Amino acid sequence: MAFTNPTIANFKSQFVRDFPFGGATGDPNLTVLDSDINVALTLASYNVNQGLWPDQASFQLGFCYMAAHYLVLNLRNSSQGLNGQYTWAQNSKGVGAVNEGFEIPERIKNNPEFMALTKTNYGAMYLSLVLPLLVGNFFSVCGRSKP
Repeated sequence: MAFTNPTIANFKSQFVRDFPFGGATGDPNLTVLDSDINVALTLASYNVNQGLWPDQASFQLGFCYMAAHYLVLNLRNSSQGLNGQYTWAQNSKGVGAVNEGFEIPERIKNNPEFMALTKTNYGAMYLSLVLPLLVGNFFSVCGRSKP
């Protein structure tokens, strides 16, 4: 079954409280433009496997979270320009008497694509939606072992 990719309007209704939407002609320094959302939706379309989702509603929710992840990354990149650098999630961090440590599950730590998704809350939410769908899935290919 083929699902329909979400539209800009679907994205905006999903994240009505999350982003300052400016429409097609808003101030790009203060708002998220429709063109920004369109780029994020396009990037998400390369990374969301329709075959994992049980229905259109689930697919749309996951797709929108993946698009929001890319939107945040693109907005961060545009504000950092040439000074931006990609960083991975850290296991521990400390300054003086203040320490913070995270234990990242092996399944996430050993997969660079999963680790990249943990850089935004939206990517982490997408990951939490898709991980259960990855368990037990396998695909078969028709063919034979001898000519």
